[in-house]
Amino acid sequence: MKRESPTLAAIVLTAGSRDRLAADCARLAESRMARRGGLSGMAVKAGLALLKKARPDILERATARMLPDMLAALEPLHVEYAADRTARRGGFDAYLTARGADATAALLKVSDARAAASVNITARSLYARLRGSAEQEVRDAMPELAAILARYVE
Repeated sequence: MKRESPTLAAIVLTAGSRDRLAADCARLAESRMARRGGLSGMAVKAGLALLKKARPDILERATARMLPDMLAALEPLHVEYAADRTARRGGFDAYLTARGADATAALLKVSDARAAASVNITARSLYARLRGSAEQEVRDAMPELAAILARYVE
């Protein structure tokens, strides 16, 4: 009988790692937003400043709440990775980066659903401003995000 591998969430969301992973992902998101230039960058930074003024830990809290859904969305990629000996030699970060379009689409489905369900008008407005460029942003951030996840997976 073939033994099932643990899910990505079971591996990553252990008691000690959930908060650390959420903080790492929040730092990545904040650093990516800080690098944005132009008028859209100013709008994003202003929106984030408003959110953080109301709740300084907004990114960490939102990330922690989204992690289970995001990890579930990445689970099909994790299953493929776990089954592919060649891919495992390169590491989970290399695999996710190589499958960046699939990982990006999976993550954006989660964030779109969360944003649509949010009662926070400022958060919805900020997300609406970011959404137009979100696919490229997430794809560009994938190597960094994949490296963060790999630290918890491997």
